[in-house]
This record gives sequence, C-alpha cells and structure tokens, in this order.
Amino acid sequence: MYRAAGLVALLALSVHAEDSSNTAFQLGANATIGLPVSANYRREIRTCTTTCNYDEQLYRVCNGKNKKTCGYWESVKTKKKVASGKTTYNKNKKALIIKNMKESDFGKYMTGNKKTSRYVEQIVSFGK
Repeated sequence: MYRAAGLVALLALSVHAEDSSNTAFQLGANATIGLPVSANYRREIRTCTTTCNYDEQLYRVCNGKNKKTCGYWESVKTKKKVASGKTTYNKNKKALIIKNMKESDFGKYMTGNKKTSRYVEQIVSFGK
C-alpha cells in the first residue's frame, strides 16, 4: 500500500519536473526562454513591498492581423501595458526573447494555455 502511494508521488513529481525549469539572468541581460510556439504567452510577476502581490500578464505574438494589440505585455486585471524589456518570439529557437531584462520581467512564464512553464529568476551579484 505504502509502496504504491510512494510510486504515485514519485511519478507526479517527475511529471512536474519535466513541465517546468528554472533559468536565471542578470538585470539588463538578454533572456532566451525556451517555450513552444503559441499565439500568446502569460507570466506571473510577484512584487513585494510591505506585502507580496501577484500580477498575471499577457503577451500576444504579432501575426499581421493583430497589429494594435500585439508585441507588449498587458496586465490581465487592469488591461494596461506593463513596462518590460523588448519581447519577441524566435520560431527557429522556439524561445521567447526578452532584451534588456527589467526588474518587472522576472517570474513564471507560461504558454497561453498554461501547459508549459519556465521560472525566470534574477541573478544578484555582490561586489565586482
């Protein structure tokens, strides 16, 4: 009985590990985030001052028909543009590219359907 439960837990853990991975970048660096092709991407950004808040943001890939609503990150709650590094999708690399990473660019990145995710963390260096 315990062996079967342990096997199920191990299997669930391995599926979760395949689904997401971590990458780390410095502030101002160019980030390449491996994600499959999707019409739009999402990210969850955590901002902490006195309390921590999560903000879900949406990015629509430009396809020629959506010029007014594509190419920028938009808050799902407020429907307003969010400050971010220049974001594009490279079909050859199958990766989301963010140039000049800003403080607001670190968090959990997902495909539009939230099936595949990657965590993007900030590298903090002390000294030179």
